[in-house]
Amino acid sequence: MTLTLTLRTQPPARVLAASLIPERLHGLNASAVAGLDLRCGGETVAVGDLFDVSGAGAEEESVVLDGDLRRFDWIGARMSSGGLEVRGDVGAWAGAEMAGGVLRIFGDAGARLGAAYPGARAGMTGGEIVVTGDAGEEAGAGMRRGLVAVGRRTGNGAGLRMLAGTVMALGGIGEEAGLGNKRGSLVSGRPVDLLPNYAFATCFHPPALRLQLLRVRELGLTVPDALVSGGWARWSGDRTELTRGEILIFDDEEVVR
Repeated sequence: MTLTLTLRTQPPARVLAASLIPERLHGLNASAVAGLDLRCGGETVAVGDLFDVSGAGAEEESVVLDGDLRRFDWIGARMSSGGLEVRGDVGAWAGAEMAGGVLRIFGDAGARLGAAYPGARAGMTGGEIVVTGDAGEEAGAGMRRGLVAVGRRTGNGAGLRMLAGTVMALGGIGEEAGLGNKRGSLVSGRPVDLLPNYAFATCFHPPALRLQLLRVRELGLTVPDALVSGGWARWSGDRTELTRGEILIFDDEEVVR
C-alpha cells in the first residue's frame, strides 16, 4: 500500500523535511509516521500536525507527498533508494546529495536542486530527479553522477562545479551555467547565453541524450518529439578546468554556428 502524506495546514516556519524519504519510512504504519518529528524553524512539530497520513511504508517507491510544499526544504535529500513522488511545489535543496532512487516533483523546485550542502564539495552522486515545472538557481551544483531533468527553466548557475552527471532543462538553462564544470553535461532545450569559457564544437544527434529524453518522458516530463529526433549544438568547456564538460543546446535549424 502506498504511503501518502497529504498536507493539511501550512507550517508556521520553514520545515527541514529530509527525513521523509522511502528508506527512513520503510515498514512504518501511518500512526508511526504521523508521530515522527520534523524541525520547523527553531522548534519541532509532528508529521501528523501538518499532514494527514494514510497507507504504510511497506514497499519501495511508495511514498507520496501531496500539497503545496514550498515551505518544506531538503525533500528527498540524501535519498539512496526507492521512489518519492511530490504532487506540488517544493522548497530549496530538494534531492540534495541524493545517491539513488527516483524523485519526481510535479510542480516547481527551489534553489540548489540535487546540489551539495553548504561547504561540501560533492552534491548528487546517483539517482534521478524530475521536475515538471521550474527549478531555482544552482541546480546540480557539485554534481558527481545522476540525472536532473527540469520541464521548464532552471535559474542561474546550473551545473556549478559539476564533476559529472547530467542537468537538463527543456525550457532552457539560466545564465552562468556550467561554471567550473569538469566532465558534466548540461542540456538546454532553448538558446542559452553562454559563458566565454565554452567553445563551439559541433552539431550532431547524440544517441545517449535521446535515451535520456525518452527516460524522463517515462518519468512524467512532456518531451516534444523534436527534441528526441532533432540536432543539438555541442559547446565544450569549462576551458578553465579540464575542457571535458559540455553544454548541449537544441538546434532546430541544425546550423553550424
